[in-house]
Amino acid sequence: MIPLTMIVAEQLGALYAVRLLVREIGLTAALKVFGGVAADQAKGEPWRKLGPAPDRNDALSRRQIGGAVILERRLRCAVSAEKARALVGEVVKYASVEFLKRSIPALNKHELISMPPEKRDSFLTGIKDKFFNSEAELSLNGDESLDLRITRCRFVELLAAIGEADMAPVFCEGDGEFFAAHQDGIILERPEKLSTGGKICDFRFRWK
Repeated sequence: MIPLTMIVAEQLGALYAVRLLVREIGLTAALKVFGGVAADQAKGEPWRKLGPAPDRNDALSRRQIGGAVILERRLRCAVSAEKARALVGEVVKYASVEFLKRSIPALNKHELISMPPEKRDSFLTGIKDKFFNSEAELSLNGDESLDLRITRCRFVELLAAIGEADMAPVFCEGDGEFFAAHQDGIILERPEKLSTGGKICDFRFRWK
């Protein structure tokens, strides 16, 4: 079953992509690009050479980033590689923020600290489990910070497997925008990311 948060983010992202591309490259070129995207998706791209997904998390991860990969590939035939990356980056950021808005509740320092340990663990696990592309630990570091340590990202692995490893950082940009605009109580620091060659994704949420 596909999470509703993912379906909504996909639809909003698609509408945003239509408006953006029509404005930036014109209606005729945009229609050609979207027609190519639909044809590629019908063929099982961009994952056809990888074979079937081994599990649900892999299947959902493929779905979440596959459209953006195909869109950039098609855009490279219509505009420069730099322009294609910039346009896809805008679409991915928009869709990512919409997904995060529906997946992460407001994080409040005093509420988290005052929760009984079992309730707090359940609350944090509920958030972590919504991110099927990652294997991670989410923990409260006293009254100093909330720390997320991601040791595996399927996005990074999948993109490397299809020769698009340099796209990986594109899928990180929405995080910073979401936490800056929609989580008033925290400041996000990311000293290390898997998408740029780090050994982990180190998300440090400092309380304001």
